[in-house]
Amino acid sequence: MAKPNTFDVWFLTADQVYKGVPFEVVAGWVDTGRVSADDKVRPSGATTPWVRIAEHPLLADYRAPKVAMATTTGDASAPVDPPEPEMGHRKMAEDMDDDPDMIPLIDISLVLLVFFMMTTAVSALSPVDVPAISVGSELSQDVDALTVQIELRENGEVYYALRVGDQPIAKENNNLATISELNARMDAVLANVSRPPEVRIACQKKVKHIQVRQVVEQVLDKRKQKQQIAYYAAEVNEQPKQ
Repeated sequence: MAKPNTFDVWFLTADQVYKGVPFEVVAGWVDTGRVSADDKVRPSGATTPWVRIAEHPLLADYRAPKVAMATTTGDASAPVDPPEPEMGHRKMAEDMDDDPDMIPLIDISLVLLVFFMMTTAVSALSPVDVPAISVGSELSQDVDALTVQIELRENGEVYYALRVGDQPIAKENNNLATISELNARMDAVLANVSRPPEVRIACQKKVKHIQVRQVVEQVLDKRKQKQQIAYYAAEVNEQPKQ
């Protein structure tokens, strides 16, 4: 029997016909089990009857053991892998694979963004770090040093006090409920000093960082720029206010 160059292949399970398939390709499908023993072939363009793979004189010998097993058990409905796509489709798929997958990069970027947002939020509410002991010692040697005390009470409200040197806190400088009141008392005290004093911020460990920053930005920074105070520093003071 003359060997045709191309075949038409009829996949019975999918009820689909592939035309003009080279003989070597069809033989490879039979050998790897991509077509079943009951699928049919005939020479391309011929009007002759379809012939089962298992009965075709040129293709029956290419059947792999798994194809023979499927024929023996009569499982004609076993799934069959589709044939290789045409070269045009394969080229398109390879070109698509060359494009980088941006999804993992986007996922990592979102994770980093959330991490930095959470870090910023937590740092704004974290307690004040304890500075070096030398800061408190140097400030305490200045008899004219000012101390801004920040107290966080049980009800969650913040109160301020202003002490001059090592003297007890004056009544008018105590229990200041707002930054505005603290600013007013700071101006009154600085009006009576002979030289720019040093300023210490003394606060409890539970005072939040943002509350200390408000005192620094709204009270001390502008006076430091105007040289009304020498410098300022912060320390944690758990001792009761005197």
